[in-house]
Amino acid sequence: MKFLLTTATLATFLSVAALAQNTNSNANEKPLIKEETKEKVQEKAQEVKQEVKEGAEKLKEKAEEKAPEVKQELKDAAQDVKKEVKDKVLEPVRQSNERSGLSWYEKGSIFFGGSVGFGLGSTDGLYMAIDPRIGYFFQPGFMGGIRLGLDRRLGSSFRSNQVGLFGRYYPLRTRLSTFVGAGYNFGRERASNVPTDQKAKFNSITLELGAQFQLLRNLGLEGSLETNYYDRSNPLAGRNRGGRGRIGVNYYFNRANR
Repeated sequence: MKFLLTTATLATFLSVAALAQNTNSNANEKPLIKEETKEKVQEKAQEVKQEVKEGAEKLKEKAEEKAPEVKQELKDAAQDVKKEVKDKVLEPVRQSNERSGLSWYEKGSIFFGGSVGFGLGSTDGLYMAIDPRIGYFFQPGFMGGIRLGLDRRLGSSFRSNQVGLFGRYYPLRTRLSTFVGAGYNFGRERASNVPTDQKAKFNSITLELGAQFQLLRNLGLEGSLETNYYDRSNPLAGRNRGGRGRIGVNYYFNRANR
């Protein structure tokens, strides 16, 4: 009797285990996403992809259509700005030069001049510069020439001498004139920390902006601001000079006012 009960119990357990295994197997075999749903998702993705592609093509076409129009608008705007600058800036200057311009600035004029400038070094210290120069007008308002330069840092042993070429343009050429200029210079520096047998050479590029006022028939008084860009190979130049303010006089040889 005991044997029969044990056998029945074991049989019942095996039956339950087999049923559970079949249930789990059926559950594992059942897909999480239906095949029909997957196909719908793929179709929708293709539709979205096609719509994006078509939208990009339309935008490209619109951009290509608008490009000539935008280009023309930019060109017209540039022409308007150019015309406005010419009408409101260049034309009044031209009329002023024709009405009361000085013969100083005509082609063939020669001038002798000199200036004294003061400036601060790149680190510290005040220095003084004396610059005689001679120039020749190759075209009305356009002048080129040669300049010399003598610099001295006050309160120290630093000094330098230089020679260079420079050019200027005078847009306004009346009794009160304006000019912009640039130059290239090369020279030598001397100081207590530089051996006498060492050639402490330097090169520099100068930019200037200034104005001049007619004092006498052939004499003008000018003031300017000048900025220096020095050759990095010489450390003394960078330490001892920076921008400077200048005041000078110029004599215009054999030229008279209109």
